[in-house]
Amino acid sequence: MSEFTSKNYADSLAEGKIRGSKCAKCGMLHLPPRPVCPECGGSEMTWEEVSGDGVIRAFTVVHVPLSTMVGRSPYAVAVVKLDDGPSVSGLVLDVDEGDTLSVGARVVAEFVKEGEKTALCFKLV
Repeated sequence: MSEFTSKNYADSLAEGKIRGSKCAKCGMLHLPPRPVCPECGGSEMTWEEVSGDGVIRAFTVVHVPLSTMVGRSPYAVAVVKLDDGPSVSGLVLDVDEGDTLSVGARVVAEFVKEGEKTALCFKLV
């Protein structure tokens, strides 16, 4: 896997792995992966697997769902700061009203198959 495309990222999720792009010039790790570093402009990027463990930095509870989420509301979406560095957003599983969520809560990645795609979600630890 050499190209930093959304398809290669999706393929990683389907394998149950989170892979970001790491800049050889400044060392920044980015999710989703990208071919050019937005921090320094470096173009020498390598794939790096991250653990999926992290903490919630922000969250919201959605009561009026997107068309793809009809029947699942309310649901929670969070910005998660991964222990390995980058932040990423995802659905938080098994949370209805958000009263069990808090900024700083520990989460772990869960890979949820939805049709032909795999979604990166999180579960409270």
